[in-house]
Amino acid sequence: MKKQQGFTLIELIIVIVVLGILAVTAAPQFIDFSSDARTSTVNGAKGAMQGASQVTYAKAALEDSLGATGTANGVDTVFGYPAATAAGIIAATNMDAEAVADGAAATAEWAYFVDATTTPESLLLAPGDLVTGSATAAATDISGTNCFVTYSQAADASTPATVVVTDSGC
Repeated sequence: MKKQQGFTLIELIIVIVVLGILAVTAAPQFIDFSSDARTSTVNGAKGAMQGASQVTYAKAALEDSLGATGTANGVDTVFGYPAATAAGIIAATNMDAEAVADGAAATAEWAYFVDATTTPESLLLAPGDLVTGSATAAATDISGTNCFVTYSQAADASTPATVVVTDSGC
């Protein structure tokens, strides 16, 4: 009697089918890297804003410029923290960002909208590739992405600026 060497064709086919099923089941967990990357990018922007805010506050304190409005190191400030404007927090972080324009998609790395209707004023910042623009520029152009950073300038001398991330849509 001849001793069997290796696998039969049926065994080989069954193993291939089982491996195929496992691959199809596990693949979706590894394919969607863009969401993780975008979430990390938005969290990185939050860190950059927090760092720039602290550095600007320190510079404003050294220059004795902690009033309701001022300038520290070329950055517009409110109570020593960067203002929620392009000349404030965007300048402090040195980001490639553009304001949301009427009916235009963003072309820069980041898109922002200054929301003067909030107290204190806030700036919403989102990855530019997510912002498509609308007929009239609005905060919803950014907040509608559910993947953005909200920078709220200091409300008064005892309340620092805050940075919050919304990443449910990243």
